[in-house]
Amino acid sequence: MNKYFYNNLTIEVFNDSTFFSLNSNDNLKVYENIYFGEDAEEYPTSKHGIKLIDNDKEIKNCLIIGSGGATTIHPNSSILDNDNILICCSDSVFSISIVDLKLNWVKKLDMATCFQIFKIENDFVIHGELEITRIDSFGNIIWQFGGADIFVSMDEEDAFQLNNDNIILKDIIGTGYIIDFGGRIL
Repeated sequence: MNKYFYNNLTIEVFNDSTFFSLNSNDNLKVYENIYFGEDAEEYPTSKHGIKLIDNDKEIKNCLIIGSGGATTIHPNSSILDNDNILICCSDSVFSISIVDLKLNWVKKLDMATCFQIFKIENDFVIHGELEITRIDSFGNIIWQFGGADIFVSMDEEDAFQLNNDNIILKDIIGTGYIIDFGGRIL
C-alpha cells in the first residue's frame, strides 16, 4: 500500500485484485466510482483501490481497473502531483483528482505493462515493459524509447535507473542503454 498526505487528508492506494469482482454483490468493499483503462471492462487484469481519509474516517473511494500485464502497488507505482495522484495500473497510467477522486484522464502508455512512474523536471517518466515514456501532466506523450527487448531484469541489477540527468536501462537480454531526458541515446 502507498500512503500520501495532502493537507489534512490521507490518501491510500492499494491492491484490490483478490477482493473485488465487477458486478458482484459479494464484494467486501463498495466503490463510489470505478474507472477503466482501455479494454479493462472486458479483460480486467489489475485492480487498485484509492481511499481518501479524513480524521481516520474514509470519506471517498474509487477503483481503477487496467488491462494488459498485471501490476501491483509498490513505492514507485504511484506519485502525488499537486492536486492529483498518478497511478500505474496494467498498461495504463491513471490521473485522479485528490479532492473528489474523480478521473482526470487515463492513457495507455505501454503495450504490456507500466511498472513505475517518476517526476522529472515538470513531467513524468514511466518505466514500461516495452517502452520508456515521458509524459506531461495531462498524459500527453512527449517521447517514447524502446529497446531490443523488454525492460526487465532476471538478475539483481535494476532494469531502470533514474539519475540526475539521464536514465540507465537494461533489457532482459542484457543490452544496456543510457538515454537523456529528451529520450535520446547518449
